[in-house]
Amino acid sequence: MLLLNKRFNASIIRFHMNLHYKLLLLFLFFFSAFNLRAQESMMQDVSNTYLAKLIDTATKYYPQVKVLQRKLNISEINLRKNKLSWYDVLSVSAYYSPTNSSNIYLPNLTGFQVGLNINIAALIQKPFLIKAAKEDVEISKLGQEEYAILLAADVKTRYIKYVQSATILRIQSGIAIEAESVLKDIRYKFEKGETIFENYSKALVFMSDNKKSVIDAESNFLVAKTNLETIIGKKLSEIQ
Repeated sequence: MLLLNKRFNASIIRFHMNLHYKLLLLFLFFFSAFNLRAQESMMQDVSNTYLAKLIDTATKYYPQVKVLQRKLNISEINLRKNKLSWYDVLSVSAYYSPTNSSNIYLPNLTGFQVGLNINIAALIQKPFLIKAAKEDVEISKLGQEEYAILLAADVKTRYIKYVQSATILRIQSGIAIEAESVLKDIRYKFEKGETIFENYSKALVFMSDNKKSVIDAESNFLVAKTNLETIIGKKLSEIQ
């Protein structure tokens, strides 16, 4: 009878120990979930001032912006060239007729003669060519304006992704630290025989999952950082 009571008491103790560590793991899970919800907002990390600097930097250093500026320069050069080419419709010719020559068409014209020719076709086309050149300049300017809008939107999107990834990384790192602390406690008690292997195994799995989540968060953060630096043309550390 005494042996039965001892076995019963031992079973009760093991039951309470198992229940204790299951509740502990459950508490860790809910604590992590609560911690995630408490810190999941990234709005306090979004800086409109810093974002404006990023957009301004992208406008200065992104290659496509320079390409569009060069295209505008070429359009303006073509316009100036067309405006100055009015004289192309005129041509001057000179010839010399000796005094003793026999010119059956103009017998009275001798010596040096100067002639002025007008290209009527070129004269008619010139206003249209100038107008087309002006339109090309305006199209280039509109292309710049459109790209400025798209570039700003792209920078904003990449900046938000960057802030989001940084926030998730911070949260996952905090959860991993808490999981590691609980794992150390459970390992210590397992080595002393105060808890069963099942609880220790669950803690190991939980810790392993969190480490993987941290690595994934780090990868996403680095990708987001690279994408943002690509569009602005500079390292984020160089922008104050």
